[in-house]
Amino acid sequence: GDKGEEREGSFDDEEGGGIGGAGKKRTVKVRRTRIDLVVGPYWPMLFCVTWPLVLGVSLWTAVRAVPHVHPFFRVIWCVLTGGLCYALFGVSCRDPGIMKRIKDVPPPSAAAAGEKGAGAARGRKGPDWRWSDQAQSYRPRGAIYDPDCAVVIEEFDHTCPWTGTGIGKKNMPAFQAFVALVFVCLIMDILLLTGAFA
Repeated sequence: GDKGEEREGSFDDEEGGGIGGAGKKRTVKVRRTRIDLVVGPYWPMLFCVTWPLVLGVSLWTAVRAVPHVHPFFRVIWCVLTGGLCYALFGVSCRDPGIMKRIKDVPPPSAAAAGEKGAGAARGRKGPDWRWSDQAQSYRPRGAIYDPDCAVVIEEFDHTCPWTGTGIGKKNMPAFQAFVALVFVCLIMDILLLTGAFA
């Protein structure tokens, strides 16, 4: 489900048409939607190939090899396999850094105005924001439109069919953990199934 964040802010009613007369301050609640769970365009690959491979190999190892090894190796195997499943869930079902559509150039911040000089301070479009025709939105430097996901993603790296989604700023740590744990778990499963720890 979507959860919202509420912020309160006050502003001056300069036109005087507000409740209570001219110049009064009003408090306005702003609700922003936060994405909790999301799946990408390659969700069939994720649910029909990646998850069955991960769970199938893990289940095969759990039934055939894990009961016959020292408890220390059982614990290590459980931690690694649990970490692999957690990392896969984290990368495949987490917001990769999807940006909201921005129709107007955001005003430069004070820090950005100081860095870019007088042009940015006067509100001109600085080099930090670029228009994306595909997304019909402004995007900051480093954010790229992903045609597979059809959204702008912060610090976009690539679209991974195995995880079913785009890889960006918010799911990159989980993706790196997933890639590392796939390799480690595969080696561990091979060693367990061949009886190296028996």
